[in-house]
Amino acid sequence: MSTTTPKCFQKVTHVIFDNDGTLMDTENLYTEAVQDVLKPYGHTYTYELKMRCMGMLAPKAAEMMVNEFNLPLTVPEYMAKFEAEVTRRMSNVALMPGARELLLHLFEFRVPMAIATSSFRKTFNLKARPHCELMPVFRHIVCGDDPDLKAGKPAPDIYLLAASRFKPTPRPECCLVLEDSPAGMRAGLDAGMQVVLIPDPRVPAEITNDATLVLRSMAEFQPELFGLPEFDNISKFTFG
Repeated sequence: MSTTTPKCFQKVTHVIFDNDGTLMDTENLYTEAVQDVLKPYGHTYTYELKMRCMGMLAPKAAEMMVNEFNLPLTVPEYMAKFEAEVTRRMSNVALMPGARELLLHLFEFRVPMAIATSSFRKTFNLKARPHCELMPVFRHIVCGDDPDLKAGKPAPDIYLLAASRFKPTPRPECCLVLEDSPAGMRAGLDAGMQVVLIPDPRVPAEITNDATLVLRSMAEFQPELFGLPEFDNISKFTFG
């Protein structure tokens, strides 16, 4: 069920997923990692600050944290500490509710899918390892350290790049983005795509107003609203 006023949705042919907090349940793990980096310096990672960092490329987020708290660290030193904490936590990441079922459903009907994540490839691969059997459903995966990526979210670049790598390449309006962060929502909208936003409950409602559709969980998503095949009564739980 949507938490927004009903809107007129346009038919799409391709779906691009954010990863952290959308497909994979990593956001709390990231919060713990940042807090453990800050703890020795007596600082707290508030949700307000987390919202400002969500969707940013790692170097930009690191620079913000170093400047915000005037840490006695260089940006590379902060990133090294943060990446060590992330690596310690990311070996058994769970999927978000409804993610597996939606991916297998769209794959069954050969809907082209991709991931566009701000995470660097090394970190993404670590998180994806427990779900390696699902990765073939994606035509490609664009990460935050992709050499062709010029700017991170909220700039639209990562979604435009992900769309450009589908062959044949769809028009932006034929792509649907699934996101959890306001920065990612803005990136998708500015790329000319519709955005289904599945935000943390703490995100203020007024920040989500521009989303095409706002849901509480991916399990609520109705593909047929966007011209995609609707779910059967029988769910699919196996790959292929």
